[in-house]
Amino acid sequence: MKRFIASFVKGQVLLLAPQPVLIVLILFNKVSIYYSGPVWGWFDYSGKAQRRGASVLRKLERLVDDFGWLNFQEGGGAGNEMVVSLLDKASFGSSTLTTPQLAVATTEKIKEVYFTLELWYFSMRQKVRLLLRKAASMIEYDLLEVVNEFIEFYGEFVEKVAEETLRLVAKADLTSLESEREGFSTFKTRLAELRGRANAFLQSLRDDGLPVSETKIRALEVDPWFKTGTETSEDKETPP
Repeated sequence: MKRFIASFVKGQVLLLAPQPVLIVLILFNKVSIYYSGPVWGWFDYSGKAQRRGASVLRKLERLVDDFGWLNFQEGGGAGNEMVVSLLDKASFGSSTLTTPQLAVATTEKIKEVYFTLELWYFSMRQKVRLLLRKAASMIEYDLLEVVNEFIEFYGEFVEKVAEETLRLVAKADLTSLESEREGFSTFKTRLAELRGRANAFLQSLRDDGLPVSETKIRALEVDPWFKTGTETSEDKETPP
């Protein structure tokens, strides 16, 4: 990594150093205007790269902010739709699939991971905002690193918080959570919309030549009410 940065800096110095001299010579008619092509070409390339980087970071910032709004009550928008809130509302007293003691232990483990990922989230969000402020001097490696971090973070949250929460909730008394079903449905829909936007964003980066680690992030595949809903429909269709 250090060698990469040193090599990049050296290349930029070698590229930039002759340019001011060449501009002065052109102004005093010492060098033909035709030799100024590398100067203007570099400024054009540099400007386009900076605008591209800033545009990518703004799109990433929106994705990161929306993820926080949905999962960490950032701005007070998530409320009862946060999937992790189901942990405090589930009842396992009459469960035949687990015991209250095991449910409590699993709940504590999930919450521990959740709070760790929450710290990671705010650190990542701050990194995106810092990169936006220094977009003029940002190198492509910085951009690639933070995009790949978002991909990894998103997958970790879905796998270790959202899906683990829902697997545990599926062992609870779902009748006591019936009032939470609509909130979960809203959460699931919004998370799917966010994933769709993220996948389109990542595919556009891959199409532009940025070697992102993935173009599709992890989908939420667990729904504790799905089986119950199916069974209910089948029961209604069965004649007495």
